[in-house]
Amino acid sequence: MRYAVLAASTLSFARAAHESGIKQATLSRRIALLEDRLGFRLFNRSTRGALPTEAGLRYLDGARRILADLDRLHASGLAIGDGRNGKLGVGFATSLATGNMRALFVDLFRLMPELRIIGLEGDRRRLTQALHARAIDFAVISGDLLDLGLARRALWAERVMVALHNDHPLVGKERIYWPDLRGERFILPVQDPGQDLANLVSARLSEPGFTPDVDVEEVGRDNLLHMVSTARFVTLTTEASVGRGDTGAIFKEVFEASGLVSNLRFSGYWREDADTPALQTFLRVIGERYPP
Repeated sequence: MRYAVLAASTLSFARAAHESGIKQATLSRRIALLEDRLGFRLFNRSTRGALPTEAGLRYLDGARRILADLDRLHASGLAIGDGRNGKLGVGFATSLATGNMRALFVDLFRLMPELRIIGLEGDRRRLTQALHARAIDFAVISGDLLDLGLARRALWAERVMVALHNDHPLVGKERIYWPDLRGERFILPVQDPGQDLANLVSARLSEPGFTPDVDVEEVGRDNLLHMVSTARFVTLTTEASVGRGDTGAIFKEVFEASGLVSNLRFSGYWREDADTPALQTFLRVIGERYPP
C-alpha cells in the first residue's frame, strides 16, 4: 500500500523505487500482488510512467488516510512505550498554590506534554487505598508511611509556618520559636498534613505536667486560615499554603532551638510491582529534580 501511494505521488515506478531504496522490479511486483488481491488495476502502466486508474484514484485516496492513521498509531505506541504518552495518576495532600508540588506538576506538563496527568487530592488513607487499588500510580504524602508493598522515595521538605491574626503579639517578633507558642490554642485541619503538624506541636511543646492545647477538626485548610482572623486560635501550615490568596492571616516561620526553621518532610510512594512506562519516566523526572 505504501509503495502504491508513493508511485501515485511520483507518477513513476522508477522514482518510487528509488525513494524507497528498493529495486524497481521489487516495487512493481509488490504493487501487482496488491492489485491481484484487490481484483482491479490501480495503475495504467506505460513508457511515460504510471497513471492511477479511476478505481485506483479512489482506493489510493483512502489508502493515504489509512497510512496516516497507522503512522499516528505507531507514534502513539512508541510514546506510550517510552512513557511520554498514556495516563499517570498522581495523588497529593499538600497545596498546589505554590511550592514543590506545584513545581513538580509544572515539570511534568513541560517535559511530558503528551502524558495525561490525573490528580487526586486526599488524606494518606485515601491515597494509600488508591495506590493499592491502582487508581493512582504515585502519591506524595507527608511524614513516614509504613506500608508493605509500597516503595518510598524522599522528595522535599516544606517550612512550617504559624498563621496569626493581625494583632497577635507575636506578629512583630523577628523570630518565633516553639516555646513562644506554648500558651496558644492550636486548631489544625483533619486533612493532611494536619495530623503531622499536630504531632509536631505535641513533640515540641509537651513536657511533664503540660500538654499543649491542640485540636484536629473537620474544617478545610482554606476555611481554617480565614478563621484565624477571629483571634480565637492559631494554626500551622506549610509554605505551600502561603500563596493561597488573601486569608487575612499573617504567616511566620517557626524556628527550632537550633536556629533552623522547622520543616515537614514529604515522600513519594508507589506500588513495588508497578512498572508502567509512564511511571518509570515520571520517576526519572523525580530523580532529576530531587536527587537522592
